[in-house]
Amino acid sequence: MVDVSQPDPDAEWWTTSDVASYLGVGISTVSAYRARGQMPPPDKTIGRTHIWTPARIIEWHQARPGHGGRSPVS
Repeated sequence: MVDVSQPDPDAEWWTTSDVASYLGVGISTVSAYRARGQMPPPDKTIGRTHIWTPARIIEWHQARPGHGGRSPVS
């Protein structure tokens, strides 16, 4: 089950878990997006932990088709 709590948009970094929570998807979905190049690459990788700035993920998500990046069809 996906955790519906939202990560702190003012945090310095978001992990894959934070990104998944923000998007409302599972961690494996975020990992698949990353592997397929369908999302921004991590800003940093510490060991095996990928991290992004929240602003980068929020901006990317808002620009995604069907996620606020385009006007609804009339």
